Amino acid sequence: MESTISHLPLYTALSAACLMLIQVALMFSVIKTRGDLGIFIGHGDSDALERKIRAHGNFIENVPTFLVGLLLLELIIGSGLWVAILGAVVVAARLAHALALMANSGVTAGRLIGTLGTVIPIVVTAGYLVMLVIGKL
Repeated sequence: MESTISHLPLYTALSAACLMLIQVALMFSVIKTRGDLGIFIGHGDSDALERKIRAHGNFIENVPTFLVGLLLLELIIGSGLWVAILGAVVVAARLAHALALMANSGVTAGRLIGTLGTVIPIVVTAGYLVMLVIGKL
């Protein structure tokens, strides 16, 4: 173990903070719709509530994995441009995806951008981490 962490993961922290705010907004959107409709478990056959629940669920399914990878990447390579770009892309993508899914259950540009803008950075981050680790073995 020759390397030590000599910097703070600031880009990951900024990305996490933005994503946390989006997550809270999604949560409150579900809560408000539940209250408006008087539905407190499930979606009660409400398409609007089901879309909001899925937007929140999809966010929760994808964001933690990305943030763990981004944190590891930033701790290994430092606070570089790649880390900042990956974080910014996922923040924008998750926002686009959530807004599009809450508005429409069909395939939309927002959902496509959101999906690709999440999957590609996750794969890039994973690939970069694999390369870095193999290079250290």
